Amino acid sequence: MLNHTIGVRIQKEDKKLLDIVCKARGEDLSDFVRRSIRKELASLNFYNQETKKALGLKTDQRSQQ
Repeated sequence: MLNHTIGVRIQKEDKKLLDIVCKARGEDLSDFVRRSIRKELASLNFYNQETKKALGLKTDQRSQQ
């Protein structure tokens, strides 16, 4: 799988919060950002119900029946 690098600029306060959250979770910043992007894409219905569930999003069971 080919990986791509994306650079973003964020406010200083947001970076501080990200550092705090990542440290508390014992998580790498890149992993946090990747998961956040996937969660947003899932919430926009770009992923199937199984992937949404794996990302911790609520799924509409009625739509699966």
